Amino acid sequence: MKVLQITNVSFTVKKFLLPLVNEMIEQKYDVHIACYKDETGYEIEKDGYIVHHIPFQRNLNVFSHLKSMVALVKLIRKERFDIVHSHTPVASLVARVSARLANVPLIVYTAHGFYFHENMKPIPYKIIYLLEKIWAKYFTDKLFFQSKEDYELAVEKGFQKPANLIHINNGVSGDRFDPELYSRVKSRESLSITNEKVIMFVGRLVREKGIVELIEAFHLVLKEIKDATLLIVGDSVTGDRDGMNVEQLIQSMPIETKERIQLLGMREDIPELLCAADLFVLPSYREGLPRSIIEAMAMGKPIVATDIRGCREEVFPDVNGYLCKAKDSNSLANAILKIMKDESNLKRFGENSRKLFLEEFNEIVVLERQMKVFNEFREERSITKRPRK
Repeated sequence: MKVLQITNVSFTVKKFLLPLVNEMIEQKYDVHIACYKDETGYEIEKDGYIVHHIPFQRNLNVFSHLKSMVALVKLIRKERFDIVHSHTPVASLVARVSARLANVPLIVYTAHGFYFHENMKPIPYKIIYLLEKIWAKYFTDKLFFQSKEDYELAVEKGFQKPANLIHINNGVSGDRFDPELYSRVKSRESLSITNEKVIMFVGRLVREKGIVELIEAFHLVLKEIKDATLLIVGDSVTGDRDGMNVEQLIQSMPIETKERIQLLGMREDIPELLCAADLFVLPSYREGLPRSIIEAMAMGKPIVATDIRGCREEVFPDVNGYLCKAKDSNSLANAILKIMKDESNLKRFGENSRKLFLEEFNEIVVLERQMKVFNEFREERSITKRPRK
């Protein structure tokens, strides 16, 4: 059975989709990938994966989307895929129409977080909400949801028949993200850190991740915790609409602040870096069910995040961290200080994060929920294709 996994850029494939791709290959599916194939895409291809170059755009240029659709329909018809599974909002709008035009038997969309959200202005919210609902109803057979809030909204508003709406959650590998496997001393030595209190952020360096508020909040934190250090891990990726020059922003801060910030760029050693941290922070404006928080929970870290969809499903006030207001550096700083100034909070919240991860966010369970849908479909197809006696 042939499957096409579709997303905007190869960065998403590498960071988020390969566990599912690998599981499908392990279970004897013929899996292809379609995305904008940049340097990362060619690296993935060298590792033995089949990657097709489809240049998706993240803007409202209808002509660009039509070009992507034509290319995708040609690819799907040529390869005769049984399943098309799409990810990321804009690419999924194009992919699902293309799959329907090419008569693909099963069209699946994973909502990693609906693009409409509570902090949007009413008109953009209504437009994007309507698009998602129309596409769910007419161009999608099964919808997977990482966020329970998204799932409940889709059920309540009748996006599809309830049986076609599946809450899969999100997760990471408990084999890799395990604090017992790493040395805090060695991790800190590699960063030239000794006894400082370390705050860590991981994510794309774009405005909607709350980078501006994070740096402003850190400046406020330093007034009370002089030896605090901020680790910023990540970079912008191909197609980002609101990428920013974070290095320039850091340099604009007072010297005592910018000297306490390490801008680490893209890293593959996230578990080791988390091992060195005391607190994980994600001040986003919009999320689905953020994987970065799950990684920090798996490594036993307390969390500060914004009070938005997704984060509310991972961070429980006074249990494993605190929630703060979005776009509010003062609220963020206060939440950080509330944890960092209390050693008992740091220890208790970190232990609770690890327990919550083991109960709710292990990658194995998330993969099983998705594979159940695909395997049931494969079984149904094999029955209908069997010759009659």
